[in-house]
Amino acid sequence: MTMAAAGSPSIRFAYRPPASAAIAFVAFVFFAILVPRFPTLGNLENVIRVASILCIAACGQAVVLILGGIEFSFGSSVALASVVTVLTLPDTGTLGAFAVGAGVVVLVGAVNGTLIARFELPSFLVTLGTLMIGAGLASTIAGGLPIDAPASDAFSWLARGRIAGIPVPIALAVLSVAVLYFLLAHTRLGRFWYLAGANVNAARLAGINVRFVVFAGYVVAGAFCAVTALILTSRVASGQPNLAPNLPFETIAACAIGGIPLAGGQGRASQVVYGVLIIAMMNNAVVLLNFPVAYQRLMIAAVIIGSVLLQKLAGKGWQTGARSGGSS
Repeated sequence: MTMAAAGSPSIRFAYRPPASAAIAFVAFVFFAILVPRFPTLGNLENVIRVASILCIAACGQAVVLILGGIEFSFGSSVALASVVTVLTLPDTGTLGAFAVGAGVVVLVGAVNGTLIARFELPSFLVTLGTLMIGAGLASTIAGGLPIDAPASDAFSWLARGRIAGIPVPIALAVLSVAVLYFLLAHTRLGRFWYLAGANVNAARLAGINVRFVVFAGYVVAGAFCAVTALILTSRVASGQPNLAPNLPFETIAACAIGGIPLAGGQGRASQVVYGVLIIAMMNNAVVLLNFPVAYQRLMIAAVIIGSVLLQKLAGKGWQTGARSGGSS
């Protein structure tokens, strides 16, 4: 079975805007009419800045979803990295602390990848387990309380600094999307992710080392999440044992709204961008309208269900479960 024979529309990259692009445009026009303050430059920069942090983590979730898996451990990984980063800051300096914090998240991804690829465990159970372990470790190490970081411009630069006039989180989000696009469209590893997610047995027959492919996917996902963890830690300037608890669900929601199916084998970087923008615009509009936080959840839930239903009706093969990604 050759790579060409095993290919699918998901790995042919003649660009067509996903349906979520039209949804994002309609949402922007709707909110611009409904909320006068929404289309102002200052507010739009705020929307993009907030969206950028979610976008980076959603790039990692997209890799896992393409593999046919799912990642629930992002939230606790961010919290654990936040606590470890601040605790090591006095001894290692800003760069050293960031490196240690990022390493913690990548290590969690490696553990997830090993258990899923080597032992063929379901991804949702493995990542749910590491979610609970990470949350417990973060709370235990921090004593259940936030740990303030020493005031430092260098430490806060990731969240509040600028590169050529562009906020650092936005620049890192653009870079993350570019990296994801390159991996998916122009590398053998990216093509193998699609093949393993679409049909793991066919991938094995094609001679692909599925264990390594799945393991690498979770490590890459951890690397994207690590960048998110550092930005969030820099923003709050403290080690928070309960930082970003909803991150895994928000990233799944962003990918789902963008049109990436949980069935695996499909997904594009542009879908991540549009899904994240839709969520960010909805959340921002709800805040500007002074609606309760519960309205954000209701709106996002409605859009997710609508996206799933539309994909099902369109015959995109949405499945209610998520495969583990398998191993060879």
